[in-house]
Amino acid sequence: MRRREWTVLLLCLLLLSNMATYLFTRFYFATPAMEVAGERAEGKLFWEVWDLIEDKYFQPVEKEKLLQGALEGMLRALDDPYTAYLNPEYLEEMLIQTTGSLSGIGVEIVEDEGEIMVVRVIEGTPAHYAGLLPGDHLIEVDGRSISGVDINEAARLLRGPTGTSLEVVVQRAGERDLFQVTLTRAQIEMDTVFAHFLEKGIGYLQITSFDQGTGEDFAAALHALEQQGLTGLVLDLRDNPGGLLEEAIRVGEVIVPAGEITRVVDRKGNVRERYLSRARPPDYEILVLVNEYTASAAEIIAGALQDRGGALLVGRPTFGKATVQYLQYLSDGGGLRYTIAKYLTPGGHDLHRDGLQPDFEIKLPAEYYLQYRPVPRELAPGDTGEKVVLLQEMLIFMEYELAVTGVLDEQTLAALQDFQTSRQTAPSGELDASTREQLRQSLAQKAAAVDEQLLFARKTLREAVRGNAVLLPAKGGAGR
Repeated sequence: MRRREWTVLLLCLLLLSNMATYLFTRFYFATPAMEVAGERAEGKLFWEVWDLIEDKYFQPVEKEKLLQGALEGMLRALDDPYTAYLNPEYLEEMLIQTTGSLSGIGVEIVEDEGEIMVVRVIEGTPAHYAGLLPGDHLIEVDGRSISGVDINEAARLLRGPTGTSLEVVVQRAGERDLFQVTLTRAQIEMDTVFAHFLEKGIGYLQITSFDQGTGEDFAAALHALEQQGLTGLVLDLRDNPGGLLEEAIRVGEVIVPAGEITRVVDRKGNVRERYLSRARPPDYEILVLVNEYTASAAEIIAGALQDRGGALLVGRPTFGKATVQYLQYLSDGGGLRYTIAKYLTPGGHDLHRDGLQPDFEIKLPAEYYLQYRPVPRELAPGDTGEKVVLLQEMLIFMEYELAVTGVLDEQTLAALQDFQTSRQTAPSGELDASTREQLRQSLAQKAAAVDEQLLFARKTLREAVRGNAVLLPAKGGAGR
């Protein structure tokens, strides 16, 4: 996935996490509703233009449309993507997603060249019991075709009140005929904490976001690793957009040594709130993986560990989003979400915009990101263009010998057939659904072998445990 696409996705996730942050901080930052006492002198020019447009514009205009445009322009001038007017419909949707009342069928989906594809089926959910699999393409939802439908709209169609039913038409990789399943929506709990040992003594703990229950799951996972003899820990916060501040604080209370986790300051620099930990310092080394998509609550934890936990950050500079938003309900049923404060690390580092600088800055090779690109489809011998180049790059990454020509030539077809044979699939040379899903899975597995950030962290901890290296940063971290 290209950086621009990742950034747009991250901003969308951050807008949701801002609402979650509001739900936790509203008691500290409650403000009375604003009353408009009348036209102010500084608003004279605005009303002058308003009257001219309303009275003399060459065609009638809708007052509501003018007002919406004025509001959007005023807020856009703040140059703050987290301050925005939320119309009643959008506000209701966001509140559903951040208050835990969301229910669905239990799948993660992506847009795949105009179609909606399942990339993960969550265990114990309606989708799991109905037999849906990664790689399935969703063709219809309740009789409506979702071909070409925006992924957010597709997700909205799959969501709904707990206990309600929906019918989904599915195209499965390797099967010619479509099939239909009926599912009953249920409350979905997404796993956000994943842990295992990389090798003896070296543990790996990933937090994908801070949702309801993340703190409790993190504490349990860390305890399980510690019980098995943890001598070094890799904490992976890459691609973590943040989420519930309350859950991030609970994580901090477990792993950040006693003292400050973060503080909240207003525009005058006054401290509005401090969040503290009482945890004992861990008796093992910690390396934290971060990248340009580590944001918000994830940056708070990474910054606290860098400042106070003796942890070193490995990867790329973080996103730079650590502000507090307040939601003011408005008379039209909508709301104004606006920034009222920001977070600082225990060392006083302002995370907003600048983010955190890693102690060891390591880039990932371009091939690593191929796992996030949709596998091309509907290519025929002789076709040319960017899709062919992408397919050739994927096959080369899979260690097939061919040149990047941008032409679906015999050499490329032969490599594709070899791949199909290796996966016990008929070597048709066609990019059917089954082949594309197998390529996607193989790219994800292959990417782990070139994850230089994780490989560096693992090697550094291994050497430190053996006493062959001292954990010293190549350059001072921004939070130090």
